[in-house]
Amino acid sequence: MIGILVMMNNYFHDLAAGIVFVCGVMMFTMVKTSNNIGSRSAKEIVLGVYPTLVHIIGGSIIFMLFAGVIRTFTYKEFEWANAVGVGQVYAIMVKHVVLGAIFFYGIALWVKAHRQIKIMRKELGN
Repeated sequence: MIGILVMMNNYFHDLAAGIVFVCGVMMFTMVKTSNNIGSRSAKEIVLGVYPTLVHIIGGSIIFMLFAGVIRTFTYKEFEWANAVGVGQVYAIMVKHVVLGAIFFYGIALWVKAHRQIKIMRKELGN
């Protein structure tokens, strides 16, 4: 039973990295598109959706921190041992590099979008 819970924790930990990436891309794309359109209504839509995406990305980051603690303590037994047993050490290393890269890229896009959101709020008086 504990093995299943650890496996699910690890799966959702990886999924959360993807959610951070997707939310970052969505935020950045919405801000960029609304700026290109230039209309007040497009910017108001972005400002309306943005807080929801912030909650999703923030929740994913918090989940990743807590799930990462569990993953760290169970890594050797539940992930590393299986990878070594079937010769997939390099695959697991690449997986973690890719997930780390998309996670930090999602954060970077969020920061860029947030800067533009601040400007948008000033323009619209929100």
